[in-house]
Amino acid sequence: MKIIQLIYSLSSGGAEHFVVDLSNELANHGHDVHIVVFRSNAKSKKNTEFYNLLISNNVTYHNLSIKEGFRLSAFIKVKNIIKQIRPDIVHGHLNVIPYLFPIALFTKEIKYIHTLHNLAEHTVGTGIQKKLNKYFYKTGKIKVVTISKICEKSYENFYNLHNAQTIENGRLPVKPRLLYDNVVHEIKQYKNGVDTFVFLHVAHFSKQKNQTLLIDAFNNLHKRKIPFLLLIIGRNYDTGEGKLLQKKSCQAIKFLGEKSNVDDYLLNADAFCLSSQWEGHPISLLEALSAGCTPICTPAGGIPDIITDGVNGYLSKSFSTEDYVDNLLKFINNTNKIKKEQLINYFQNNYSIKVCAKNYLNFYEQINQ
Repeated sequence: MKIIQLIYSLSSGGAEHFVVDLSNELANHGHDVHIVVFRSNAKSKKNTEFYNLLISNNVTYHNLSIKEGFRLSAFIKVKNIIKQIRPDIVHGHLNVIPYLFPIALFTKEIKYIHTLHNLAEHTVGTGIQKKLNKYFYKTGKIKVVTISKICEKSYENFYNLHNAQTIENGRLPVKPRLLYDNVVHEIKQYKNGVDTFVFLHVAHFSKQKNQTLLIDAFNNLHKRKIPFLLLIIGRNYDTGEGKLLQKKSCQAIKFLGEKSNVDDYLLNADAFCLSSQWEGHPISLLEALSAGCTPICTPAGGIPDIITDGVNGYLSKSFSTEDYVDNLLKFINNTNKIKKEQLINYFQNNYSIKVCAKNYLNFYEQINQ
C-alpha cells in the first residue's frame, strides 16, 4: 500500500514520535510510506528537526511549509500533496482533520483515517468542528481510531457514536544513545555520590500533565529527608507559570529542558513519574516500560489499562498529593518488588511498535477492501 501519515510537525511530543516509529515499521513491511508535516514549530533548526533524524531512509518526508493559523492555502497544499502521491490510505494525527474534510468528501478511492491521541473532548477545536467531525465519522468518510478503552468510551460519549476502532499505541524499545556515558556522569554529579533514588518525568509543562501535583509530592519527600533526585525533561518550564514551579521546587529537583536522548535518562532512572489529570495512552509510559523503569502514575485516562498497581507499576488511588506521596513511598519501600525484566517483557508482548503496526496494517487492509 501507499500510505500518508499526516501531522502538524515533528516537534517533541508523544504523537509526533509515534508517527515516526509507525512510519518506519510500516516501511519495514514493504509499504510506500510518506510522512507529511505542515510546518516546523520550533525557532531553531535543532528543535525543528527533533524527530526528523529518526526517519528511516525507506520513508519519504514532505514539509508543506504551511504557516500557523487557519488559511485557504493550507487546504490547497494538502490537496496537492495527496493528488501528487495518490495514496491508498491517508492517516491523520492530532487536529489535522479539518484539512481533510473537502478532500474526503469527494475522493472515495482513498481511505481516510484519524487517530484520536487523547480523550475525544481534548482532540477537537471550535464548536462547529465537533459537528463536522461527527458528520465525517458517522458517514465513515473518515474512519476513527482511538488509542485506549477510556478514549473509545470518551468518543462514544462525546459524539454519541459507536464506530471507533481501538488500537493501542506502540513504541520502539529504548536503547542507549551516543550521549549515554555523559548522562551517567551527569546524574552521578547531581547525586553528589549519595545513594539516592532517581526519578524521571518526561512531559512539556501543561495543565494536562499536572506538574504542580508532582512538585508538591516530591517537596513532601524532601521534608521527610528521603534521598532522591527528580529529573524533569520537557519544554515550557521557562514560561511564567513554569518559572514559578521551578522556584517552589526543592534542590533535589532538576529541570533539564528538552532532550533528544530521553532514552539515556530512562535507562539510568529507577522510576518514571506521571502526574497527569487526563491521558489517552501515553507514549512516554510505554518508553519507561521498555527501559524497565518502574512507572508511578495517577489513574488518568488510559493509564489504568496499562498499569496494574503493584504488578507492573504503582497507581495512586486519586489525584491528591497525599495519595501520590503514598504511591512514591510504596516504590521506595519495595524497590525490588517489580523487576526490570518483567517490565521489558510486558512491553515487548503488548506495546512494541511491531504489535501496533501489525494492528494498523490489519485495519488498513480491512477498510481498503
